[in-house]
Amino acid sequence: MKMQFKNIKLYSGKLALSLAAGLLLGGALTSCDDVFDTDSSSVTIDKGDKLDSPNDSLYSIMGILSQLQKVGERYVVFGELRGDLMEATSLASMELQEISRFDVTPDNSYRMQQDYYNIINNCNYAIARMDTTVTIYQDKVMIPEYAAIKAVRAWTYWQVLLAYGEVRWIDKPILSLEASMKDYPVKNGEELAQLLIEDLLPYIDVRQLDYGTIDGYSSAKMFIPVPLVLGDLYLYLNRYEEAAAMYYKQIEHYKLTVPDSYSNNWARDTRASVYINHVNSYLQEMLAGLVYSSDAKDYHPLLIRHAFNDNPSIVPAESFISAMNHKMHFYAEAGALTIGSYFEGDLRGEAVASSGEVSSSSFGDITLGKRTGAYITKYNTAASVNENGHDPLNTAVKGLMFTRVIPLYRTPLVYLRFAEALNRMGKPSMAFAVLKYGLTAENLADASKVSQGELTGESFTDFSWTHNSDGNANKGTAIRGCGRGIALDKEYYVIPDYTRYVEATDEETGEPVLLPSDDVADKAMALSDSILFVEDCIVDEMAAETSFEGNRFFDLLRVARHRNNYPAYMADKVSARFSNKEEMKAVLMNPDKWYLK
Repeated sequence: MKMQFKNIKLYSGKLALSLAAGLLLGGALTSCDDVFDTDSSSVTIDKGDKLDSPNDSLYSIMGILSQLQKVGERYVVFGELRGDLMEATSLASMELQEISRFDVTPDNSYRMQQDYYNIINNCNYAIARMDTTVTIYQDKVMIPEYAAIKAVRAWTYWQVLLAYGEVRWIDKPILSLEASMKDYPVKNGEELAQLLIEDLLPYIDVRQLDYGTIDGYSSAKMFIPVPLVLGDLYLYLNRYEEAAAMYYKQIEHYKLTVPDSYSNNWARDTRASVYINHVNSYLQEMLAGLVYSSDAKDYHPLLIRHAFNDNPSIVPAESFISAMNHKMHFYAEAGALTIGSYFEGDLRGEAVASSGEVSSSSFGDITLGKRTGAYITKYNTAASVNENGHDPLNTAVKGLMFTRVIPLYRTPLVYLRFAEALNRMGKPSMAFAVLKYGLTAENLADASKVSQGELTGESFTDFSWTHNSDGNANKGTAIRGCGRGIALDKEYYVIPDYTRYVEATDEETGEPVLLPSDDVADKAMALSDSILFVEDCIVDEMAAETSFEGNRFFDLLRVARHRNNYPAYMADKVSARFSNKEEMKAVLMNPDKWYLK
């Protein structure tokens, strides 16, 4: 089966629903007229049709996935151009420059929301028409597709919220001009998250869909896992234990691990050459993503044109490049018990050899066409090349290079959000182990790595199924760019001792001594300081491990909410990429600036 990409329609065995000729939902949520394009005179829907066979449900969900492709590029643009890792160049369109500098004008086409609400409306239609009582051999065969469509709807609603700051809540299909003109309730983040949680919770144990290979990719990776969406919603609401349980559910069920096979390592301590393996993790560790056609003539996002072009529109922020290149790197030979050398640079960005030669991972200072400069190269890993084609707006690339996949969830991302939840629960050393050591039975039992007082019996602290001796042993995510030796370090990459001390007198000598305070408030302050330190490490690790993938705005937003420091935390982080930092920080203290309103 090959997915249809040219015409964005919802197909079932009985109907073909095209909302492109029907209801189009408009821009900012200021009035009903802004939400709906009511000029349309007809909706091509047979309102009596039901989806009551496996074929109906299959074609329905595949049609919805085809629609979902239209928002893939915006997922990356909205998630990164409002963060601290990426910026638009002077060569970019004014629309991209406006997003990058938080000054979006009313006629910016990115403010339009039609594609999102068309997906939501098609999901609503399928949900309303799907007969979930159909049973074959005691198996309710429509439930997996039903759950998958609900997950797509929830994810899409959440993207609207993150992009525009609020949503119109519509949970019934709009099938008429009259329905399109109703005044639908506006929901903020907290309200929407709660609604979506209640909607998804009944389906956390429904099997994930898998239709085999479609156009060269596993179809199982085209569907959004319900537990991961729930984990994100709980984490946004600061409901940390529930978030940790959801992420762990996905981790444990699929036995997800973070191997060091995707590490970037210096071949020798002379730094004459480097092994670049992390680029493969962008696809190989994808759990869910948007997959595009292998046919170059079909629709594809413009990420390659934007990023890998001698006239690039988007580039890594100089502040991010500097931060990555100045990180401490802990070099050690495979299997070594001591650190061999200390260098500078997280190799998940770029590796600069002793000769000055640059090897690019997620970004690199390279020459393309006639331009030498910093480029985002991560998207190339998920691209195809048609040697007989060309892009007239990207002539420096030989042939036609086009995006085939946009990952939405990857294994290390799930582990890092799991760590974020653990940390905020009061388990900073276990969360830090995700970065430095990896979660295995042996590492969790080692009091020098994980405080045993944090292991209080929750199901999501059970990693007995993963051992250091296993071939799939969990490794710390930071090993992948900062060197194998980071797990051996006892001095630099450690949680500081925030213990409060009180003066006392030694009974034997009479000399004054300092003893750990037993005061409850002092202990709480020490724990709070540890949590903030580890959270900073997690935020930095998310930047290194998942840069430019579309997550950064949401990452900063969540952490700001954890700290009850919104929007100041985000404003401080993002303003660092601007030359007029203090001026931009003042602008970004206005929360309305963060959204495309």
